[in-house]
Amino acid sequence: MSEISFKEINDSKVWKDFEENYHDFETFFQSWEWTEFEKSMHKEVFRIGVYRGERVIGVMAVIHIKAKRGNLLHVRNGPLIDWNDEEVVKACVEYIQKLAGENNCSYARISPLIDNTKENKKKLQEYGFVNCQMHDVDAEVTWVMGLDKTEDEILAGMKKHTRYYISRAKRDGVSVIKSINPEDMVKFWPIFLDTVKRQDWKAYPYEYVFNEFKIFSDAGKALLILAKYTEKFIAGSIFIFHKGVAYYHHSGSLTEFRQIPAPYLIQWSIIKEAKEKGMKKYNFFGIARTDNPKHPWSGLTFFKKGFGGAAENHLHAQDLPIKRRYWLTHVFEFAEKKLRGY
Repeated sequence: MSEISFKEINDSKVWKDFEENYHDFETFFQSWEWTEFEKSMHKEVFRIGVYRGERVIGVMAVIHIKAKRGNLLHVRNGPLIDWNDEEVVKACVEYIQKLAGENNCSYARISPLIDNTKENKKKLQEYGFVNCQMHDVDAEVTWVMGLDKTEDEILAGMKKHTRYYISRAKRDGVSVIKSINPEDMVKFWPIFLDTVKRQDWKAYPYEYVFNEFKIFSDAGKALLILAKYTEKFIAGSIFIFHKGVAYYHHSGSLTEFRQIPAPYLIQWSIIKEAKEKGMKKYNFFGIARTDNPKHPWSGLTFFKKGFGGAAENHLHAQDLPIKRRYWLTHVFEFAEKKLRGY
């Protein structure tokens, strides 16, 4: 068997060809477009190909993040490899460790989309990984709806209150506007900031959301849906399309108009849009791991589950300590998680 090697991929076609034929992962965080976005945010990006001989058998988008508590390498929803091939897994872990050391990183963080089992967790622990202390930042538990049903069947699978709010939004005169124009981000931004303030989130900067939408939109992979009521935009959501899956990404609604169920109509609109585009799934993205009503995501989880679907549970992010100062981050993130109620 040929030796496993690693080298950077600078040809988007090589990367995309592998990704399109790799069926074990559904994530846009390992897409070529995501690496272009990260580069636009002035981050160092390593597009690493995993080779067996001359054949690409895996890829990993590695982001070098410079932080006050120590630099790290982040492989979000990756690497894209055969996790049952122990030789490949071992080689990838050793490569990530080496790359982290060469870039003066305190640790490396991965969040592969593998099943959340004791066996998988133990496998990574044997390679030196420890459980990340942050909450589920990479949508590791998601709510997913299959789109292989008719619209009537999808509606029938929703909770009664969800169908009611979709109908009520229409009766209230809410309309939806779809856009692929990045310049329309100025209409979405006040809505997003209002929601950030209400939910006490840490806001992304405007450049972050704008660049992300523009890069995916230019590739035909993003859509902005705005809800309008009495001549005012009162809610909006950004969606990503990748490998046959539509993803619910950034979203918001104005506090002043919270009694108007515009977000429900936006969701119904994207479900129909995704079906028209031939998407096979709609991923509502992250939900709470528990049913604790005090969890910060409990309301959002209730909202998403109302549309019907099922949970997909992936292993929580894992950290590979490189330097002793990593443990300061470990303790800090644990305290922050508890403070925020996760």
